[in-house]
Amino acid sequence: MQNILIPTDFSNDAYNALFYASRLFKSKTCNFYLLNAYSERTPLLSRNVDKSNGYRKGLLEQLNDESCEELKRTFHRINLDHKCPNHRYKMIPVKMDLTEAISNAIDEYNIDLVLMGNKGKSSGLGVYLGSSTTKTMASITKCPIMAVPMNADFKIPYEMAFATDYRRHYDAQVLKPLKEMATHCGSAIRVVHINEEKRLTHLQESNLKTLRAYLEPIDNSLHWMPNFTSKTKAIQVFLNELGIEMLVMINYEHSFLERLLNEPVIKKLAFDIDIPFMVIPSTT
Repeated sequence: MQNILIPTDFSNDAYNALFYASRLFKSKTCNFYLLNAYSERTPLLSRNVDKSNGYRKGLLEQLNDESCEELKRTFHRINLDHKCPNHRYKMIPVKMDLTEAISNAIDEYNIDLVLMGNKGKSSGLGVYLGSSTTKTMASITKCPIMAVPMNADFKIPYEMAFATDYRRHYDAQVLKPLKEMATHCGSAIRVVHINEEKRLTHLQESNLKTLRAYLEPIDNSLHWMPNFTSKTKAIQVFLNELGIEMLVMINYEHSFLERLLNEPVIKKLAFDIDIPFMVIPSTT
């Protein structure tokens, strides 16, 4: 993972994602792309708008100036907090919808991973991730997206959980981000499956065999969890019991994760995790 995109609204949540990424990849040569997407609805840092060229033009010019200035501040801050000689930064201010801006940047800069900050631990996945992060995870199908919790202390994820139901055929390209992250961090992969059935079908058995073959030679193990009243509860218990430090899931069409990401926030199941959460699109 060489090209990392960090969308930022200049909040502490967003900066925390950048700080996490700089430490996670400190030993790796990386290009960090700092993206700020703004619109006419973005609040100005200054209330004074130059109206000499018309209100809208003056507003957009000021928003662009402020975006550029804050991106520079972010760049200087990360270099003070965690300077790495093998990390290079590019600043991208753009007037565009956030999801569209992320999608365009992925194409233009050959992005391998998007890291986004979250809003801290909460009682619902949508609130935990923030509406922007949830929307991005649900709609971006070009590369993995990782949500970084605001309040978690940084640690190398030596124990990674990969939650799956074995119902879909595994593709080497889709699993590549999982293997790359585990290899980079020296992590073990703990594959967790929730027991919704008494035994696996022939298809699931075949898919499981394929998955184990793809994960070699990375240290990995299989784990079965009871079918609690909610899958999110089962996953939470598993994360806590094994001391998992990063959760990874594939966002297949019509999957549990897809339903979770696309539900209105008020209907979301509790998913109170405080570790990084990486979502891999099934079409990667």
